[in-house]
Amino acid sequence: MSPFLSDADLGATRLGQKRRASTTVASAMADNIASLFADFAAARAAGQFDQMNLIRDHAYAIDPELVVELDGFNYPAAA
Repeated sequence: MSPFLSDADLGATRLGQKRRASTTVASAMADNIASLFADFAAARAAGQFDQMNLIRDHAYAIDPELVVELDGFNYPAAA
């Protein structure tokens, strides 16, 4: 769940350097948040409530509003 690019093997290549140079903080953060939701969905599907709580704690540290979104994740919308 790291917001940092960790392509250590690609870091020395032109492709890796280009990726690092072109990645903005905003896109790295968006990738991190998307990863949180994917991890939360996987933990929920597996019934891993302790993992879900750890993900919620991490989301709260990033932005407390993310916890609200996670709480409403995968529930049918009210019509």
